[in-house]
Amino acid sequence: MVTTTDYLVIGAGPAGLQLAYFLQRAGRDYLVVEAGPSAGSFFTVFPRHRQLISINKPHTGIDDPEFNLRMDWNSLLSDDEDLLFTKYTERYFPDAGDMVRYLADYAERLELNIRYNAKVVEVSRGKHFRVIDHNGEVYEAPTLVVATGPAKPYLPDIPGIDLVELYSTVTVDPKDFTGQRVLIIGKGNSAFETADNLVETAGVIHVAGPTSVRFAWQTHYVGHLRAVNNNFLDTYQLKSQNAILDGDIVGVRKDGDKFIASVSFSRADEVVKDIPYDRVIACTGFRFDTSIFAENCTPELVIKGPLPGTDQRMAVHERAWPVLRGHGDAGPRLQEVHERVHPRLPLHREGAAPNPGTQEPRHAVAACLLRGRRERADGRDSAACQP
Repeated sequence: MVTTTDYLVIGAGPAGLQLAYFLQRAGRDYLVVEAGPSAGSFFTVFPRHRQLISINKPHTGIDDPEFNLRMDWNSLLSDDEDLLFTKYTERYFPDAGDMVRYLADYAERLELNIRYNAKVVEVSRGKHFRVIDHNGEVYEAPTLVVATGPAKPYLPDIPGIDLVELYSTVTVDPKDFTGQRVLIIGKGNSAFETADNLVETAGVIHVAGPTSVRFAWQTHYVGHLRAVNNNFLDTYQLKSQNAILDGDIVGVRKDGDKFIASVSFSRADEVVKDIPYDRVIACTGFRFDTSIFAENCTPELVIKGPLPGTDQRMAVHERAWPVLRGHGDAGPRLQEVHERVHPRLPLHREGAAPNPGTQEPRHAVAACLLRGRRERADGRDSAACQP
């Protein structure tokens, strides 16, 4: 039995749910397939220490809903004014469990068409896209949207990397590291989140990577190291036993019950030093998973591999944005991401003429919704917002 639909969306995270809402609102035939048992299953695991880095600000002191949405990094758009993340918690940096609860409510209350426990294992392309899930169910659609984000843990090509523990599975109980020497590979939010968690119990913590730490407050990019995760830097700058190592990890090996990490220091003429540790943890981020795609429809990856490029010929579109939800950052919506890459190139259906509505200026949909809310509050109806 083959399930056919006009629009097939893989993933019921924030991107998949948002797209499902607009497809449903426009009366389109669509289906979302989700690997987990509920919406937002990624957030049941990540971030590991449960604190999101996406800002939640329910109290702005301003009544303008458009302004308030700018301060709200987590809410999805809908006509239901109660479906705002700011109504779920007042914490500035919320718990990931609140995001799970919010996304589940969003999917249920809007009655979105989602098939759960359907992990996609194969995507191929003939006349239409053909998708197979792990239950053997087959789906076909002329338009496919992969809305999973960069959700596959990435491991760098380092000899001995198979010996180390992973951010995705390592214990988060600080007591398990009491008095131990710990090496954390990586210099992003997951690495510093992990280091912060171990400051009180670990004997020595080294955070290592080939480049200098990039701070969000310097770069103005929310995916770089956020202040909420950089308390560990105090312990380094104030000359405790912890350190930031600028250099490549060129190898990891076992020596009895210890690990030996070979570090090529970038600021010491590439001097290589062997340093012993009790534990080594890889916190090296996420990448877009291309393993499900057949050769004739595999997206080309860009930016050193984590993200797929935008190729109109394939009609495969991905809401993949660095740390976008990967470590709790809501990031831009799917249409915004697409328009940042190709401002005048609309998301399109294969074989169909471009929809003039998709060529409206950026944020047109959001502005339409907000205008509709204001007009309903004034007793008017926004006919211009109807599909």
